[in-house]
Amino acid sequence: MAEILLFVKDFELGSRLSSACVDNGHNVEFSDENTDPDLFPNQVKLVIVDMDESVFSSVGLVAELKRRGLKVIGTMKRINNREQSKLRSAGCDIIVPRSSLIKNMPSLLDELLP
Repeated sequence: MAEILLFVKDFELGSRLSSACVDNGHNVEFSDENTDPDLFPNQVKLVIVDMDESVFSSVGLVAELKRRGLKVIGTMKRINNREQSKLRSAGCDIIVPRSSLIKNMPSLLDELLP
């Protein structure tokens, strides 16, 4: 069962994230805006959300994921202070630029998935 959910529509980003997670021994599943949070597998511990995608860039989505006890990584091409503080207050554990997400994936997974 999946340990990591990806809320990513960009094919290249999704495949690179999926490969990085699988290379580190984690199972991955893709989700979309129609995914019912009540149907998340119990094994899910971490969610990666592409905040540049309009359907996912919602404070409500981040808050709902946190309510379910999940760790949330948000990624954006460019991070501005206003968006970052809004997402952090909603419960985003880490917000990283897209350019460094793949490169730092092993250390992020080690930090958030003990």
